Amino acid sequence: MRVDRIVEEAAAAQGVADKAALIEDGQPPVSYAQLERRIAAAACALQGEGVAPGQRVVLVGENSADMVVLVFAAMRAGAWAVPLNARMAGGEIDAICAHCRPRLAYFATASAPEAAAHAARIGAHECAQEGLRQGRVALFTDGVESDGSDDGSDRDVAAMIYTSGSTGTPKGVMLTHANLDFVTRTSMQQQVVLPEDIVFHALPISHSFGLVSALMCGLRAGATLHLVARFSAEKLAHAIVHTGITVFQGVPAMYARLHEWALRSGSALQPNRLRLTYIGGSLVDAARKAQTETLLGLRLHHGYGLTEAAPAATRTIGHPPPSDVTAGWPIPGIEVVLRDAHGEPVPPGEHGEVWIRGPNVMKGYFRDPEQTRSTLDDEGWLHTGDIGEFGRDGDLAIVGRLKEMIIRGGFNVYPAEVERAIAAYPGVAQCAVVGRTVPGNEEIVAFVEPLAGWHIEVDGLRRFLRERLAPYKLPSEVVCMEHLPAAATGKLLKAQLKTMAGAAAAKVAG
Repeated sequence: MRVDRIVEEAAAAQGVADKAALIEDGQPPVSYAQLERRIAAAACALQGEGVAPGQRVVLVGENSADMVVLVFAAMRAGAWAVPLNARMAGGEIDAICAHCRPRLAYFATASAPEAAAHAARIGAHECAQEGLRQGRVALFTDGVESDGSDDGSDRDVAAMIYTSGSTGTPKGVMLTHANLDFVTRTSMQQQVVLPEDIVFHALPISHSFGLVSALMCGLRAGATLHLVARFSAEKLAHAIVHTGITVFQGVPAMYARLHEWALRSGSALQPNRLRLTYIGGSLVDAARKAQTETLLGLRLHHGYGLTEAAPAATRTIGHPPPSDVTAGWPIPGIEVVLRDAHGEPVPPGEHGEVWIRGPNVMKGYFRDPEQTRSTLDDEGWLHTGDIGEFGRDGDLAIVGRLKEMIIRGGFNVYPAEVERAIAAYPGVAQCAVVGRTVPGNEEIVAFVEPLAGWHIEVDGLRRFLRERLAPYKLPSEVVCMEHLPAAATGKLLKAQLKTMAGAAAAKVAG
């Protein structure tokens, strides 16, 4: 099925048409029937603006009904939806537009002042489309072309998500209707989201976690999504206690902020109606998991995936929630294996690169055949660059990334292992570990963000780590920062931290 029909399918289901699909602060709820009418009208408007199948439609904004409408409308028109977060810098948005050469850019100006600023900078004109609160449109003519044939099948590209990964250079990940149909169908089969659920949707829909795992899976299930433009721990706490949300999917930083808010306010978050809490987007540590489960009164589910896998590959859902930290088991229909540097299977209990194969694997990177060939092999395996280990029960644990591995004194050090140890220290909200090149070696630099109101005593942290890590894994330097640099999704910007670590060393050497 083409995924632009998800809402239409839900609106036709028994008892769902008049049910609230989207709730947005300060706005009347949008039913499934209303949402489908708005998508159909917006798709016609895009076609009227000259958008043709196979062309790109860039969407700049925050989580809002307008952004949801335009994502599905672009796909309905046969185009590729390219959602971007309004908090990106102008240069970042311009670089992506130069790369993907869109036919049209839509700015959801009612969702964020930054979207309005981008629209004014580009010279976008007002959009008077019925069903949209407010927005501006810019048309492009130079270099615009359709890429590939759009035959109306599920093999066509539906959305393109830009991800920097570990390289810092944005890559356009092409996800087809078939990719997204598979992921949303398996989500329903595993009952990740149920029709009666109320989902607190704070994950940006410019990111695959927010767009696919939260938005598309939630709408296909017929749930009600409470759209949140910008995450706030206080807003989440209010929703948990007072508005009866049943599902929250978030990244580790969001759970850290919620824990911080609870400590500061002294407020309890139980009893509540939560049925499912899920954490993803980056590695999970045991301390954060235990804090969250105590705070909310239920087990925290987690999983593993990446944008190139649309984005899910393994989950703990469908299995008894584990007490330890694991990325879970492969989703039905997806193969997950571990391989060594020569592509050979690794023995049980040993580390290897995670390879994924299945209907969820991307079509490739847009206009980057070299990167595509290095990531997707001829047999359809996606080489993730992540290092994993299978447990006795067949569940996957992620231990680090190949490109982030630090070689210190001839020993391999995975930053994730050091980060897990640091995260267990009292008062740590977030941490990130990077390598820094020194003559003839690499050293380890740890960046630590304390919980609000806490002070991290570095010598105490060092003593704590000496009891838990081998000497070659101990950080050479610990840098405490009020806030670690992060993307709109909450993902820590390790490339920026690595640059900071290198600059600090150069300054000392100078």
